[in-house]
Amino acid sequence: MTAPPRRSLILGTAGHIDHGKTALVKALTGVDTDRLSAEKERGITIELGFAHLALGPLSCGVVDVPGHERFIKSMVAGAGGIDVVCLVIAADEGIMPQTREHLDVCELLGVRRGVVALTKSDLVDVEWQELMREEVREGLAASFLREAAIVPVSARTGAGLDALRQALQQQAEAVVERPAGGVFRLPLDRVFTMRGFGTVVTGSALGGVVRVGENLVVHPRGTEAKVRGIQVHGEARDSAEAGMRCALNLSGVAREELRRGDILALPDAVAPSHILDTRFRYLASNKSALPRRSQVLVHHGTAQLMGTLVLVDAESLAPGEEGLVQVRIDAREALAALPGDRFIARGFVPLEHYGTTIGGGEIVRVQAPKVRRATRAEGADTLRRMAEASLAQRIALEVRAAAHASPDSGELGRRLGLEAAALAAALERLVQTGELVAAGEGEERVYCHAEIFAAMEQQALGHLRAFHEANPGREGMSRQELRTRLPAALPGRMYELVLNALVQRGAIAAEADLVRRIQGRAQAAGAMLTPIERDIVEAFRGWGLTPKRPKEVPEALGLDVNAVRPALERLLQRGLLVRVRSDLYVDAAAIAELRQRLEAYLDAEGEIAAPAWKTITGTSRKYAIPLAEYFDAQKLTLRIGDIRKRRG
Repeated sequence: MTAPPRRSLILGTAGHIDHGKTALVKALTGVDTDRLSAEKERGITIELGFAHLALGPLSCGVVDVPGHERFIKSMVAGAGGIDVVCLVIAADEGIMPQTREHLDVCELLGVRRGVVALTKSDLVDVEWQELMREEVREGLAASFLREAAIVPVSARTGAGLDALRQALQQQAEAVVERPAGGVFRLPLDRVFTMRGFGTVVTGSALGGVVRVGENLVVHPRGTEAKVRGIQVHGEARDSAEAGMRCALNLSGVAREELRRGDILALPDAVAPSHILDTRFRYLASNKSALPRRSQVLVHHGTAQLMGTLVLVDAESLAPGEEGLVQVRIDAREALAALPGDRFIARGFVPLEHYGTTIGGGEIVRVQAPKVRRATRAEGADTLRRMAEASLAQRIALEVRAAAHASPDSGELGRRLGLEAAALAAALERLVQTGELVAAGEGEERVYCHAEIFAAMEQQALGHLRAFHEANPGREGMSRQELRTRLPAALPGRMYELVLNALVQRGAIAAEADLVRRIQGRAQAAGAMLTPIERDIVEAFRGWGLTPKRPKEVPEALGLDVNAVRPALERLLQRGLLVRVRSDLYVDAAAIAELRQRLEAYLDAEGEIAAPAWKTITGTSRKYAIPLAEYFDAQKLTLRIGDIRKRRG
């Protein structure tokens, strides 16, 4: 067995029922993809059909999808891995409803290249063909196929087949090759048994490589299986990779334990998600606005699941608009998704098994926290930054979003879909540039964002200062007692690194089990501030718990606007300022003291209402609200109606 000599990709058909998709595939490949008796009897494709087509140096797996509206579920399942689409339009009918829906699905799933096959051209004269070409061109003017070749063809006579092959090859050769590496995933579109082989599954590989003998995990249930054999286009292989239609012979798992929609992946490569943050496009063909919450059918890979769309940055979306949307999957299900995956949403109509495609988009973040009204602004800001970030920035943002939990490389890899070696290298570069802080070695190594780490330093100093003020006769606080004052999610290794950093700065002394603050040294880092930074720090100390917007600082201090913004970011990274909301900054020491007062109040009263919170902060309602929401986001408090309680 040898490696495949050709580059592989997936070619898919799309189009209205009875426009000749299956007949065209048979004419091109010699394979009749109608494989069910019901399909033969009714003359329509119900299930996905598969074939193989060689186009010059390319090896194409061909996916023939059903055209009937009642089988759109199968169409979406087949379109998920398509690189090039052949949009089939009958010359005697033109563009029809399912033509448009299939086109929408392909565009939402990220298909960007294709050819239009004007089928049944033998049934009309040349003049009609030209009229139909003009009509089709006009109908596709707003789509990704606006400049696609339109090729008249007849599956019955063979006319135009060579021209169609040439046009398809031209588009296929222009497809950007899938990046090497990545995580192997195979969404299952067929599951069956073969005498003498056992369980066999098929699908279109989304990424990475799978090899004979490797163990795989069946998501979302976590069942394990072993790869006994691999076939690509009917030929035995040692391996299969992204862009290939492949069949895997599995051992260790029964046919009954698998179903279409499951995803096979290497162990520890992905983690099922119930909540996903996405960029969503609401189709212009919709008749009404999308409300803030909508129950829908979610299609991802070959799976169809019940879910809810929750708008993150708007109360509604008008037809044709795009927005940030959180997708919440039914609690009994999950998706083995990764950032960059595409999905489709279809309207859900009770008592009916099909709906209308309403939109779709791209997954930005998996295993996302629930967006709540109190934190919508901050959540939307983080999501926008993630959607536009480079890979390195995405890694840093994921670590920052994890806050005190300080994830390890394994957790980050499952969330980002990165191979261990590539992720480790990227993480270490971020550590070297100072964006991340790392504690531990090897598999025990955990990461924290520099802003979070600096804030924890300030929290620790604030607790020590309060301890010494309340206990002037005691030499210091025990390590364990200080540990309990910091966020519970903070790993022990990262806590020790916080202490070590403060010791090295000369801010504290750590002797045996005791930790004490060194008076007069806690602000030693201030000696390294630039004059502008020093002015800003002194001003924020004077402002206390009154937050300031970036534009207010230069106005108040008479400083250059262009110099203030980067200075604020540097002070955030050093832990001297805290961002309580995307546009509000506060003195870090004031926040640490406020946290101590809040924790003491919660310990005594169990909960805090708005009047008490306003008294504790000493600020107006305008600023008390974002300060309260900051501690919600830090997972110290949980808002329940008009009160807040300690989280967990």
